Order: sequence, then structure tokens, then C-alpha cells
Amino acid sequence: FGVPDKIVADNASNFSSREVISFCYEYGITLAHASDYYPQGNGQAESSNKNLVTIIRKLVDENQRMWHKSLYDALWADRITPKRSLGMSPFQVLYGTDAELPISAELPALRLARAIEDETFQSSLEKRIMYLAELEEKRVRVVDRITEHQNQVKKLFDKKAKQRNFEVGDL
Repeated sequence: FGVPDKIVADNASNFSSREVISFCYEYGITLAHASDYYPQGNGQAESSNKNLVTIIRKLVDENQRMWHKSLYDALWADRITPKRSLGMSPFQVLYGTDAELPISAELPALRLARAIEDETFQSSLEKRIMYLAELEEKRVRVVDRITEHQNQVKKLFDKKAKQRNFEVGDL
């Protein structure tokens, strides 16, 4: 939530407009541009888009032209799906809890039972403080997992990569 530190965009003219540049300057946002004709340069966004396209294809079946009506469902599905690199879903990282699925709205007895729990204010406050401490620990573990995952991916890449030496005049 809030204003991002950095936006990575393609080189489309709408991201180079005076309004966008002024907006970024006003809010202290760094505007970076991905390399032309090299989608790997913006790998995280491309990977996320690939996942969303896969989900949308499964949702729309025959009527591909109506993909935009399934976009929010696809985003929701992607955000609540656990990611190997995180060890949990992006929703859990952000909110510290599992997402309530729409079906739970149809189960009022379960929600009512949660609401009726009789707690004193003090015990509720203590639980909240413990919960927030645990959430911070989870987020630290997520950062560690991401770093570990990136190192594993780098090792796999480095195994296949060939070192190339260039001399003046080779090209």
C-alpha cells in the first residue's frame, strides 16, 4: 500500500509523458525503463503476467474475448495461491492471515461463532501484540526464503552459462 519507491515500465510513450514524469518527481518515485525487445529484463512482471494469462485462459474457456471480465478473479486466485519462493501466498505475506474465500460468506454460523468469542480487552490486546510479532517474524522468514530461492535460481543458471571472452575487433 502507499506510494511505490520505483516503477519499472516499458518504453511506451505514455510512461514518458510530462504528466507521468511530473507525478513521479512529485511523489519521489524512481521511473526506470525496461530494455526494448528484451522481456527478460523485467522478469518478475513477465512471470506474473504469464501466470495471470494461464489462469485467465482456464477461466474464459471458449469466449476468449471476454477475458477482461475474469481479470479480478484471476488476480484473486494468483494472490491467494502459495508461492514456493515465499513459502506462503502473497496475501498471507501482506495481511498475515489466510484469505477468506467467498464461500465463507455463505457460512454465517462459522463467522458468528468467531464473533461471539468472549474475550476481555486486555487478553485481546495481548493476542494482537503477539500476532503482530509473529507476523513480523514470518515476513523476515519470507525475505530469507526469497533470497535463498534467488541463490538457487542463480546456481542453476550459472551451471548452464558459458563464459565468453571478447577481444577488440571480435565483432
